[in-house]
Amino acid sequence: MTNSPAAWSASAQESAPYEVPERPSAPLSPSDVSLNAPAGRAPATAPAAAVPGPSVPATGRPAAASPYGSSAAASPSGMPQPADLPPPAIPASDTMQAPPAPANPAPNAQPGTGYAPPGTYPAPAYSGQPYPAGAYPNGAYPGAGYPAAGQASQAPAMADTGLTQPEITRTLTLRDLGVPAPMTLRGFSPLQGLDIPIPADEVVTRAQIVLDGALSPSLLPEASSLTLTLNEQYVGTVQVDPKNSRFGPLVFDIDPIFFSRLNHLNFQFAGEYRRDCNDLHNGVLWARVSDLSKIIVTTVKLPPVRRLAHLPAPFFDKNMHDVLRVPFVFPHASGQGDLKAAGIVASWFGKLADFRGTSFPASAAFPATGNAVEIGENIPVDSNGTLPSGPTLFEAANPNDRWGTVLVITGRNQQDVEIAARVLAFSSDTLGDVPYRVVADVNLDPRKPYDAPAFVPTDRIVRFGDIAAETDLQRQGGAPLGISVPFRLPPDLFRWKQHSYPVKLNIRTPAAAAFEREGARFDVLINNAYVQSFPLFSDAIWKKAENHLPGLQSGAMTFNAVLPPWLLFGGRNQLDLSFNVLPIDRGACRRVNDDFIAEVDSGSTFDFRKSYHYTTLPDLAYFAGSAFPFSRMADYSQTAVVLPAQPDMGVTSAFLELMGFLGSSTQYPVTGIDIASSADLGGLSQSKDIILLSTIDQLGAAKSLLSRSAYEINGQSIRLGQKTLLDGLWYLFQEKDAAGQNNNAQPVLNAPIVNASLLVGGESPYTNHRSVVAILGDHPAQLQQMVASLRDRQLLPAVQGDLVIKNGAVLTNYRNANRYTVGSLPLWIRIEMALEAHLLLLALAGLAGTILLAYGTARWLRAHARHRLQRRLPGEDEPIDS
Repeated sequence: MTNSPAAWSASAQESAPYEVPERPSAPLSPSDVSLNAPAGRAPATAPAAAVPGPSVPATGRPAAASPYGSSAAASPSGMPQPADLPPPAIPASDTMQAPPAPANPAPNAQPGTGYAPPGTYPAPAYSGQPYPAGAYPNGAYPGAGYPAAGQASQAPAMADTGLTQPEITRTLTLRDLGVPAPMTLRGFSPLQGLDIPIPADEVVTRAQIVLDGALSPSLLPEASSLTLTLNEQYVGTVQVDPKNSRFGPLVFDIDPIFFSRLNHLNFQFAGEYRRDCNDLHNGVLWARVSDLSKIIVTTVKLPPVRRLAHLPAPFFDKNMHDVLRVPFVFPHASGQGDLKAAGIVASWFGKLADFRGTSFPASAAFPATGNAVEIGENIPVDSNGTLPSGPTLFEAANPNDRWGTVLVITGRNQQDVEIAARVLAFSSDTLGDVPYRVVADVNLDPRKPYDAPAFVPTDRIVRFGDIAAETDLQRQGGAPLGISVPFRLPPDLFRWKQHSYPVKLNIRTPAAAAFEREGARFDVLINNAYVQSFPLFSDAIWKKAENHLPGLQSGAMTFNAVLPPWLLFGGRNQLDLSFNVLPIDRGACRRVNDDFIAEVDSGSTFDFRKSYHYTTLPDLAYFAGSAFPFSRMADYSQTAVVLPAQPDMGVTSAFLELMGFLGSSTQYPVTGIDIASSADLGGLSQSKDIILLSTIDQLGAAKSLLSRSAYEINGQSIRLGQKTLLDGLWYLFQEKDAAGQNNNAQPVLNAPIVNASLLVGGESPYTNHRSVVAILGDHPAQLQQMVASLRDRQLLPAVQGDLVIKNGAVLTNYRNANRYTVGSLPLWIRIEMALEAHLLLLALAGLAGTILLAYGTARWLRAHARHRLQRRLPGEDEPIDS
């Protein structure tokens, strides 16, 4: 492979380990032949102390022209700043002043956390006027929060030294950006790409792409290439080397001015294998881009804009696809006091993040860098220590990082804090362009079963346009094309006799004069499983005549498809609609337009009406897939969470991440959830489904919640329990099914709980047809790992049965508990199900009935004959006249 005029090749050692580094890589030295670097710019040298990580040396190569301009100022790390983007400065009114350390430190300060209870330190002072409760002067931001004990805020020091904003370098592979496998481009599919999101509060100062892949050696070098563009702006070109199909690593500089918030990196393949004309479907036309190619982006932070109208920014950015991480700060150690409000906020973030997952580390001190959410009662709203006058929301600078923002949720009491959390979760877009707001409670209508926004309604016909955007239902490009419609279902849908659900599909395609009619089809798949196909073109006379009728749109077709219930998942599902067509082969040197247009009309419909809500539990797959049965109510108003009386920060983090999972499952905040203590279950509502979240040593009285499961917690081990007559007649005369306990399972399970976590399912000990799910572990970190497993798509298939044990990265599942049902069915269906479950008894009953019927019929016939013979006719005894 020779060096192309747009890139240079690195050594073989640098191209081998294309893996995600543990730490971000330093920017590579710019290419000395990069065509996108305008002439006349000053050279840029690599910083002396670069961030550790793999890089491509520029030894022996002349320095390239800087892409930032000759007037760019150097940053602390040596990185030049764009000339048209001066370093932003944070206004003095936004800088939090650290209070002086007290002469006598608080004796009850928590060691290692840097936190002392309120009153130990004075409220931090701010530049600008003091902030009275309920008012906010222009240019001044309210502040509340306490820096770590014995530590001062870094913000004044940064301001005094005149340091500019810090740089952030990210190294991402194409796999990290959503490309699951090497990207293959062909003659009939020459354009592919991916998205590169940039955080909304950052601006790109430098970017490079390190490309690795291969080009077909059969291509003509002068007429074939692979071209890179970012947001339709040219980046570089890879040329063909007939002697070496593999290329890379090739380094291309990307001009920072090309970047926006969501960026589209495209690869355009142009290939020819003969000089006169080419068949685009010929197998020699191919180019591959490794999914381990890397993109290196360096950004700087923009000045924070702390206004409530910008929420959920800067805590959540919809363009980013990594796990959402938001630290929670609890300044008052009050047991379970503020956990419900924190859970509402965490579930709101979980709703926003959805499939991305969430992480909510809890602490009593502010994080060293970045953003955080602070929740608690009576957090001062100004430098004078003014207490809130009601439910209050405001934003302030992180006392440890002037680039970070702290969202404070406070009030006069616990009820006020919950009101502020509800307003944030339901009305964040109505708070106004202000940094501070005293809010009033929102009025929420009572929820109904199965009305969660995440679920497709089952009581009416649902249009595709109600669950997918119009743009997602349209595709244009080289055929074949596919359109996906994601949707969610509650897992307890029951369909009599497993009858399929009808789906009406209205599609539109072009007149297709350039496409083969024979074999062109429209395929329907559900969750990657084939369902059925329909012909796209028909030569029927009535079909041709239909196209000439007034009012009918050319190319519009309607298909009635079905979805088998056994192919549907409880939770996330995906309907794939594939248009399989081929351009007409008109022979050599005849150009063919193979651009295909496909559209699924938003008026296409799902119909799940003729179904019932009924299923058999325990089944932890339902819980992992859609938080069922707790998600039956969108606000979880029929759910209680049992926690230790004094949960530490590890258990609190696990609780918040669980709330994020619940909010994601229903797309609705957990406003109706109850919280109870494992030390005293007296306040626990016995008519609710229960989630138990605790370490083994803090279970206390909550062990009784597992009394109707098949398992017992004894010290630091779990064993399969034995049910005897003392436990009730139910366990001796229950139905035999697939559960091990019902088939005389022996107590072979006696597993120690050492650096492990458990997920246990069973029936509530208080109420029939109610559920208990317990998340247990010997350490708080194990609880967090088990909750994280509920969001891991690789681990989800192993979450099933009524017990899951997680040891390291290995999940083992068991099924031993007795079954119980939730939901209801019509009486006639229940009778049929009972008969189907006992076919032998049904056959014996049928045989006995037949025998009885035959015997009864024979008796009746004999009696009837006897009666007929004994019957005396009129004149029977009179003499016969001769």
